[in-house]
Amino acid sequence: MSYPVKRVLRIGVCALAVCLVLPLIAGVAVSMTALKAVEKFTDSKFSDQPWELLGDTRGTYLPGYGAVFTFEMSLVNVSPLTPFHMTVTEEEKKSIHDRKLRQLVVLRQSMHELIVRTASTLTDLPPAENIVFEAHLLDQPFENHEGLPWRVAMTVQRQKILAATARHARPAELDALIEERKE
Repeated sequence: MSYPVKRVLRIGVCALAVCLVLPLIAGVAVSMTALKAVEKFTDSKFSDQPWELLGDTRGTYLPGYGAVFTFEMSLVNVSPLTPFHMTVTEEEKKSIHDRKLRQLVVLRQSMHELIVRTASTLTDLPPAENIVFEAHLLDQPFENHEGLPWRVAMTVQRQKILAATARHARPAELDALIEERKE
């Protein structure tokens, strides 16, 4: 590699390092205390529903991108196969599937509410950065997966939600701001 190419690469790497570290040095980083508060609220939000939260919500701050919160859950509590319950009837499979489809609607609504609340809670998060909630949905191998995602992720730029809530936007307008992905 020639000297000019090496020099350009070094400058590029240094510039990238500055872009990643500068927000932390400038005091823009979201505090762990603030992240923990959102994690705790998220866990409590899902504690009184018929679903099963599998572990605690995990939040992290990615400088220049935003705050990301992930959690794993089963949309409904499903009894696993045991020596005392070795098979699952078609009727049970249908009931589980129908309940999960109904709970998916409730999960989406809950995640939208979490995003709106988090936008006002994370005051250290720069307005141009994002808030992301991602739910990993677990299931049993015998379940009917038709129409059910294994992951639901929602992303929105904090300033868009703050502006919409400041002008008392309707829920449909808030929903339209949130980018949703189901896989």
